Amino acid sequence: MNLAPRPFASAALSVRIGTSRYGHLEPQIEVRFPRNAHFRQLHAALHLLAAAVEMATPRSERWCVQTEGHDTSGRVFLELGDATEAEAQRGLAVLAAVREQALAS
Repeated sequence: MNLAPRPFASAALSVRIGTSRYGHLEPQIEVRFPRNAHFRQLHAALHLLAAAVEMATPRSERWCVQTEGHDTSGRVFLELGDATEAEAQRGLAVLAAVREQALAS
């Protein structure tokens, strides 16, 4: 298998807490590629990030890792089990750590 050596080199990654359409807290990593990026590059990046988030998630957490992507931007987000501020902050910490690892790779 030939993986791109730096899959996030041209991507902008930001971590924040948003809200779902139901008003629940939703930690997320937003991903943006340049306009000339292929949609497969975005989708591969989202899958890589989602897998890293799954691996970094403590077994005690009940959130679900989800992805959403369109054209050259997308996000990896957490559907929280309890949607409390404490759970959102724990999720944000996991996402921030994954973002740092992704940018370093």
